Amino acid sequence: MSFFFLDLLVAGASFIVFPNPPSNGPRDFQAADNTIYMTVPKYVFLGRGVLDSSDTKVILVGASNTGVGFRQNVIQSRLSCAKVSNLGMGGANISEVGQVIDLVHEVQSDDDRRSNTFVIGIWFGMFVDSELKYADADRNRGETDIDIERYRYGFYRRTPNGPAAVLPPKWLDAGVTFLRPFLLIEKLARQARTGINWLVTGRGSAQRTDAEREIAVMSEEEKHKALDYWEESMGHKSGISATQVELLKQTIDKLLLSGEKVVIADLPIPAWHRDASPYESSYREALKDLLQQFGNRPNFTAMSMDDLDGNLDYSDEVHAKRHLAEVWSIRLANVLDSFLCQDKPEKQRQVTLQSLKPASAGSKN
Repeated sequence: MSFFFLDLLVAGASFIVFPNPPSNGPRDFQAADNTIYMTVPKYVFLGRGVLDSSDTKVILVGASNTGVGFRQNVIQSRLSCAKVSNLGMGGANISEVGQVIDLVHEVQSDDDRRSNTFVIGIWFGMFVDSELKYADADRNRGETDIDIERYRYGFYRRTPNGPAAVLPPKWLDAGVTFLRPFLLIEKLARQARTGINWLVTGRGSAQRTDAEREIAVMSEEEKHKALDYWEESMGHKSGISATQVELLKQTIDKLLLSGEKVVIADLPIPAWHRDASPYESSYREALKDLLQQFGNRPNFTAMSMDDLDGNLDYSDEVHAKRHLAEVWSIRLANVLDSFLCQDKPEKQRQVTLQSLKPASAGSKN
């Protein structure tokens, strides 16, 4: 009984210190560090219940460059007809993007799904097989960050056929409420560790702030290290994974067949990285084939930002600085406004690589 009442006390305290945001509003999952959930994968897994609504929803999925390159508040302020949520996750490949989409679907009815528009941000670094990408010693080989969150608190269990739900998705919010005391203790422990790091090293977090990213300039040595890193990350292969390309096509097809809308965002990288990468060519061929396959489907569109490749506009080999992220976000908001909020012509124009080019290559708006 004492443990039970202590649990209730800590749970109540967690709602005071970290109250739940409005359940019917848009959600920026990139703000996980300011919540009780701490990390984006944990926030996506435990906080996705907000997407259980019949409202018109724009759901951004992809890797970290989707997460930091598209600013949820900037897009939302320019899009009145839909609620925007950013579920981009650092290190995601196409397989993990598919897992995130499946998690969203778990908490939605079939009717609610038809109000989804998935913006899938892609670049060559996402097309690597899970067995190669997720091979850390502290995880089962091939298990993504989403898999880790599935098993962490017992919501799922491992089976020979993959993850099996222990708690039905309809009880997700109740399960998260039960977990709140543990989440609060984890949060306090992390904050304490950060405080100790600050006292010892003078730096509280390993992550750079927007201000630090804005002034960052990569040296030639850092560029060479980045190229070596991606060659190793991609498995020293000559091109991107054909399996991941096919998985993306299957994911898009399933979404379109279920009545959902899809926007493919071809994400730019700095010119030095694009021109030096051995993977850019196979990525471009895969993208061309994808657009040929889906370009005439009525609920599909795509956007390219090839002109936004300035080397000094990126804090590293892939992540847009804050000023460029504003441009990315405005570009996407304009595409979404035309795609979702305005009346469509009876015959939709086919999407091609040529049609994705901006009207003025020098435009930054």
